[in-house]
Amino acid sequence: MTMKRIIIITIAVLMAMPVFAQGAQYRKKLREIKKEGWELYGSSKTMKDVLRIHYEALNQEGVFEVFGSATGIKSESIGQQMAWNNASINYVQQAGSFLRGRIATDNHAGGGYDGEFNHFYSAYETLLQKEIRGELRPSYTLVRHNTDGTCQVMSYFIVNEEAAMNARIKAMELAASESEAAQRIAERISEFVKEGFDE
Repeated sequence: MTMKRIIIITIAVLMAMPVFAQGAQYRKKLREIKKEGWELYGSSKTMKDVLRIHYEALNQEGVFEVFGSATGIKSESIGQQMAWNNASINYVQQAGSFLRGRIATDNHAGGGYDGEFNHFYSAYETLLQKEIRGELRPSYTLVRHNTDGTCQVMSYFIVNEEAAMNARIKAMELAASESEAAQRIAERISEFVKEGFDE
């Protein structure tokens, strides 16, 4: 076998590895969904097609998954809206916790600004929730019916990291304009917001 042929085969194998990993994730998720009694909601596609499209999207660089849930509700469509809201709240809380931790660490446990920063954090999270909701791209929704006539809803979204970062920056700038403490270290806060976090 020539060196050129070995290199071509190696490249082909390396390129196929993410697809195999994605396929394994996809099959595992499909088994879980079926075992737990979930049904696809609001799509004319099959569960297999929806999951395949979802994992293909996740395989792209610069995107991540966010999900939200709603339980004990009577209307599937209201549950879907509640799950969307829950997904944005989950993202905002994670982003807010990361930012709080970074600022506290950078300022050696707050640097005496705790009271002033509480207003900033609250404003940041409120503004980020408005901004990020528009960046959640719906992927699929699952519904499971309970014996008491209510249902549970799980909605999954794809988010572009660059769009999420822009939402975080916009929320940070608006929140910082109302906080003297945040304005004093605005450049460092901006660096933390741009860093993102492990979603």
